[in-house]
Amino acid sequence: MCYPGAAAQARLLTNGATTAAELLAAVLKKLDPHRYGFSEVDASGARRSAEDADRRLRSGDRGPLLGVPMAVEDSLPRNAISVLQAAGAVVVGRTSALERHRNPAPDLPATALDPLVSGTAVAVASGVVPAVLARKAPGAGQVPAGAVGVVGYQTSGRSGVLARDVSDVAHVLSGLGWGVSGPDRPLRIGISLRGVSMTARTRPSMRRVVEDVAALLSLHANEVVDHDPVLAEHARLLLAPHLTASPRELELLGKLVPSPLRGLCRALVSAERTMLDSMFGGIDVLVTPGYTGPAESTSLPGAVLVRNGATTPFSPLWRVSGYPAVSVLAGWDPDGFPLPVTLVAVPSAEGALLSVARLIEEERDRTYGTAVA
Repeated sequence: MCYPGAAAQARLLTNGATTAAELLAAVLKKLDPHRYGFSEVDASGARRSAEDADRRLRSGDRGPLLGVPMAVEDSLPRNAISVLQAAGAVVVGRTSALERHRNPAPDLPATALDPLVSGTAVAVASGVVPAVLARKAPGAGQVPAGAVGVVGYQTSGRSGVLARDVSDVAHVLSGLGWGVSGPDRPLRIGISLRGVSMTARTRPSMRRVVEDVAALLSLHANEVVDHDPVLAEHARLLLAPHLTASPRELELLGKLVPSPLRGLCRALVSAERTMLDSMFGGIDVLVTPGYTGPAESTSLPGAVLVRNGATTPFSPLWRVSGYPAVSVLAGWDPDGFPLPVTLVAVPSAEGALLSVARLIEEERDRTYGTAVA
């Protein structure tokens, strides 16, 4: 991508090569053609924050996010804005969590059946802002963050971060004080090509990328194992409503259940939690395809192009478990479609998640060349 990310912008500010006001002006200029990605823009408030950040920078104050323009997804409560502001970031506004927009990553003709992405993903992928705090950062719809050409990281028990690359995600986490150290030992990494849907059939190009990732990780002293048999043993018992609900949504649902049934619901949720934990038993990190594969195109009579959407039977593994996860672009198929992978870590290995994602990102750039937005 040709625009500076959060870490690069912070370095420019620290070195005096630019100011927070100049970075904000660039953001507001880029925002005009991508205004649809935002549900709310606070230009005047952002200008005041940028002026304050510049005063602090001139006085010698420093911070990883001081003066860096960012945004907050509208799926998060408004106090998330205060979290960024307390770290010195210049909050431009709130991005839209609604998936209504065409994926800006594939350079292919659009069709009416293309799966859509959120305004948050568009805002980061198009370079309007270098990073956004979001609720389901790896991507819970049809298109994972990695397939939009960005990195989506979901923390354990906190908001997620959408940013240009792994180093930018790490920079934002550091600025917020959310960094977690990983285990000081080789990891045991499980590979799944089916996720919780044992009928899913991962397409050849997606399968090859996951197999390449497995080979790469095994070269770095990690133990890599096939985890599909373990998932197959437990997946059939997952409660269907939970496959599309996050832990917070399940909590809200529990408040709406009639009182006589709440005890039963709590027992079922507890049993499912035990089962989910056992699904990750024996591994530190689970690697899955971001989706079953790139969308497939078919030409119909009259030069009509029809493209079916890729499916994602893998997101329940991180959404339902509440475990930390990251979606990262691992490569492209011969037609230029992005091929993302999703990594899910048990809480004790959360600190290793970005290190593994960084290995995948570096290998991608060596193999395919650096992505350009």
